[in-house]
Amino acid sequence: MISGTGPKTEPRTRHRHGFTLLELILVLALLAIAVSIVTPRLSGFASGRAFNSETRRLLALTHAARSRAIAEGRPIVLWINTTERNYGIRQDGPVANVDTNALEFTLAPGIEVVFDTPDALVGQTTTSRRPQVPPLPNGVSVGPLQILPGIRMMPDGSIDETSPQSIRITNADGTALWLVQGSDRRHYELRPANL
Repeated sequence: MISGTGPKTEPRTRHRHGFTLLELILVLALLAIAVSIVTPRLSGFASGRAFNSETRRLLALTHAARSRAIAEGRPIVLWINTTERNYGIRQDGPVANVDTNALEFTLAPGIEVVFDTPDALVGQTTTSRRPQVPPLPNGVSVGPLQILPGIRMMPDGSIDETSPQSIRITNADGTALWLVQGSDRRHYELRPANL
């Protein structure tokens, strides 16, 4: 039987295959707010990690300098150049120019190193019994200068008397740690600044 209404047709439905412009703007605004909240916290996190890395590297270099001094039978210096913001270890004395095992690192931005006694310069104190380094021929680079402050490790494993008792390492946010000489005068250790 044929009905008078004709063939049945489906009602027209509107199919959405995407997002409206308003929805996209709303999502992007929420994303921008989330990023603006998280970014400052992440920069503090990265700064803190760099600070931890630098302090641990300085501590590790004190151990490496001591081990090297014992193994090679000559003094090894952990020098720190606060002006050029670099540090490293090398042999002490005139052979420092040809030290093939010397290491050098650059301080991370925002980190400051301060010695407890700025007069404790490597090999430059009046109580030092070390011979002075002979002048070098013209054109020979000395690398780190002899007058840079630092820690001098002796071949017997002890710390030289001219080495600083402590070194303060400070981050840009005010966080600080001390690299402090151990009671046995054979090692350094890290301590919080509030002690």
